[in-house]
Amino acid sequence: MKVSEKIESWYDLNHRDLPFRKNNDPYQVWVSEIMAQQTRIDSMIPYYIKWMNKWPTVASLAKADIQDVLHLWQGLGYYNRARKLHQGAITIMDKFDGVFPDNLEDILTIDGIGDYTAGAILSICFNKEQPAVDGNVFRVVTRVKAMDDDITKLSTRKKVTEICALWMKGSNPSKVTQGLMEIGAIVCTPKNPMCMLCPLVEECEAYKNGNQCDYPVKKKSKAPQEIEVYTYVLIHQDEICLSKDDSDGLMKDFYRLPQFLETLNIECTKLKKRKHVFSHRIWHMNCFYNDHMQKIELNQCVWIKIDQLKEYAIVTAHRKLIASVIGKHVF
Repeated sequence: MKVSEKIESWYDLNHRDLPFRKNNDPYQVWVSEIMAQQTRIDSMIPYYIKWMNKWPTVASLAKADIQDVLHLWQGLGYYNRARKLHQGAITIMDKFDGVFPDNLEDILTIDGIGDYTAGAILSICFNKEQPAVDGNVFRVVTRVKAMDDDITKLSTRKKVTEICALWMKGSNPSKVTQGLMEIGAIVCTPKNPMCMLCPLVEECEAYKNGNQCDYPVKKKSKAPQEIEVYTYVLIHQDEICLSKDDSDGLMKDFYRLPQFLETLNIECTKLKKRKHVFSHRIWHMNCFYNDHMQKIELNQCVWIKIDQLKEYAIVTAHRKLIASVIGKHVF
């Protein structure tokens, strides 16, 4: 039996019942793939369902307000994904009359779609022989082939893509792509892989060598930058001070509390220090609180009603701080 046939047969019997697999609609697959980047499937599904209820089509997403998009995305992190989905929908409406393109050249012109997402959409939705190589697929292929190449290198991605293309040739590309992803997600896991349940165990060189968990090979990433910041919860009667200053390159279009690299000359109560971890940065937050502030002017700051906070997309670290001071009910 060919590798592709093994993958397809296994997928037919073992795949999970996920909401974005109902009809292989390119818009639904696109949204699910972007949401699943850097996020566990079980964590993103509730967001996916809310998203599809609110914006069931490309056209409805293109018409959405970016603040509404970011507000729904709160909790998933990596907010640039949401911005690019929104801009991508606008591109599809403007450039392709609302119809998802079915060729690689056109699909790569859509904001936020790279080789992986393009491959996923083209193979899953249009059944084209276009490989989609994500972390799960990297793990399966590098173990099957016992590849010692560093997966952060483009040359390694090219090798893995070529192997997937070979396996996909003359097969059902949709099932092969989804099958490889699913094997990596539930069988060929990073730790304690369940090799005896894998359809590719007979082909797997890493299994034969007993060193499955040595793959994939990946060089260590740089340690995140650690920054000391001073964060202020400032309240005047029924209003709170928020800022739209994104000069640090983080969280464009989001509101945040006034935050600086040095203290302000404002009388405040000092709160417990907090830490918030981003992918490449860590905030060490020195937190301060004043609930009887006079309205003052701070750079890019506005005063908004506390009972309207739930309508604003606010940086997660600051939303948590506000909830701890005022109460979760405000959100």
